[in-house]
Amino acid sequence: MDREDHDTIRISLDGEAIDARPGDTIAAALLRARITTFTRSIKYHRPRGPFCLQGTCGQCLMRVDGVPSRLACKVRAEEGMICERQNGPLGVDKDLFRAADFVFADGLDHHHLLTGSRVLGRVAMEIARRLAGLGELPSQAQGPIPAELRTARLVVIGAGPAGLAAARAAGNALVLEKESAAADPAFASELMLGAECVGLYTNDTPLPGNALLAVRTGSRLLGIVAERVVVATGGASQPLPFPGCDRPGVYAARGLLGLPLRVGERLVVVGDGEELIDCSSALERRGYVIERVLDIQKVQPVRALGNPVRALDTSLGERIRCDAVAIALPPAPLHELASSVGAHAHWVGRLHGFAVQVDADGRTAVPWLFAAGRVAGLDAISSGEAAGRAAAK
Repeated sequence: MDREDHDTIRISLDGEAIDARPGDTIAAALLRARITTFTRSIKYHRPRGPFCLQGTCGQCLMRVDGVPSRLACKVRAEEGMICERQNGPLGVDKDLFRAADFVFADGLDHHHLLTGSRVLGRVAMEIARRLAGLGELPSQAQGPIPAELRTARLVVIGAGPAGLAAARAAGNALVLEKESAAADPAFASELMLGAECVGLYTNDTPLPGNALLAVRTGSRLLGIVAERVVVATGGASQPLPFPGCDRPGVYAARGLLGLPLRVGERLVVVGDGEELIDCSSALERRGYVIERVLDIQKVQPVRALGNPVRALDTSLGERIRCDAVAIALPPAPLHELASSVGAHAHWVGRLHGFAVQVDADGRTAVPWLFAAGRVAGLDAISSGEAAGRAAAK
């Protein structure tokens, strides 16, 4: 059947044509085409597919139009886009290096491989060097990236509930949001969508201000010098460690909720607490048949089977057949920006990770830095309002 150009985009994957819909990411387009293996693991060349679908796990890195290691879950599909899967020198679907799992059944210690012989050790080292890494250099030299430098009194990183509450309480803030859509913050002086803060530093420019933010906006870079910063970066979906948890077909529940398609019909949802309950209900409303909801406090997954996953064995000795597994654990706080400039992160539990340590007003150990919401392990609205009020003084 001929495709309709007005509602179909055509991209290619490893030389094969793939149809996508307007607004699809590369990952969404491939999943529509029932392609679930996006790359191979670096050491054992095991199949890997997208997990978080939010740009944090790195399991969907792909070469796009000659540029290596782009996040397939974040790059929008465009007509004629050329996509290539990485780390499969003999073909990702039939990668003979997968035999490493069988040849080294007890594990491969590459640090001591063939070191008993100087000659064989050098040969092994050279092979390891050639197989190491992910992707190849870009096909063409990259040109200069446009950049500019500006100032702001208060910058809020993140336009989720905590960030918006902080901006509302502050009354006058520049809000950075890495996604391209967010709620309309009529209370903020400025909202920058599609603006991802990729670095936070103590200011050493001639411009007056305490903080320097490196912000990526599309193909441009923006440097912002600010007096104060509120970090409200939220959290990232985290996996649950059990054999097979990294197979294609195991996804973060929140990632599935953000996809414009279903990855099958029947799901097993595994997780804990309110996150498990809320995500299970939301996935059911999206049209999935929930085969089983497994609370890890009562039942542990033992092994995921298939590529993509087609069944899940449990500690009760049962095998649950499904089209995919959704992991619903509380998101881990994204504390890295705050930690990089000296804010303290403290352990808040096995299922919650490290959160930024703050006082009642959201102040961190850095005088000009505040944190609110999940990144601080706190309620979004109340902590956002407290941090916004304190940062605006």
